[in-house]
Amino acid sequence: MIILNLGAGKIQPMLLGQDKGPHLLINLDTSYYSAWEPEDLEDIVSLWKKNGSTIDMEYFCKEDAFTFMERTQIMFDRVCAYRFLEHIPMDRVLYFIYLMSTILKKGDLADILVPDYNILAKMILDEDPLDPAGGNFEAHNIILTTELLNEPGCPHASIWTPERATYFFELEGRFNVGIWTSSYKFDGRDIYLRFWAERL
Repeated sequence: MIILNLGAGKIQPMLLGQDKGPHLLINLDTSYYSAWEPEDLEDIVSLWKKNGSTIDMEYFCKEDAFTFMERTQIMFDRVCAYRFLEHIPMDRVLYFIYLMSTILKKGDLADILVPDYNILAKMILDEDPLDPAGGNFEAHNIILTTELLNEPGCPHASIWTPERATYFFELEGRFNVGIWTSSYKFDGRDIYLRFWAERL
């Protein structure tokens, strides 16, 4: 199985070990100090497939996600994007989804984790005006501010809910969406939406 981990940082795909057989994992993130060149990774993947490798391999690449997906010839069995899609500007979301569709074969999956804005909106609407967050305002406010806005240098630029995920991924007939779970707990916060998008 060949896996692309978009905006990976130090996060490993949650699907690792769930599928039989070896995997070749490419972690993509512009923050890496050193990494493999995209063209070298194409050669590595080609040899790995040709030789029928029986061992797991892991590589790091610091290319921009759009540039990588626009240029690569590698076809992946899985694409993972955890806490990444919300950083894609709204006017580029459909193009991003299109690019993901060009590197997945029919039946292959994208595994997506994003903040669920239904949960975040409910947190705001349920605030007591006299006592927001029931006496724990600082922690409550940190979650809301981080997940709605993030840092100025790396802002959140698109809004995701189960309904929006289904709409955008199914709009052009490239994917079928399934919701694994809302209120998904990740990194100590249970405000995430995890869904899969199957390439049609």
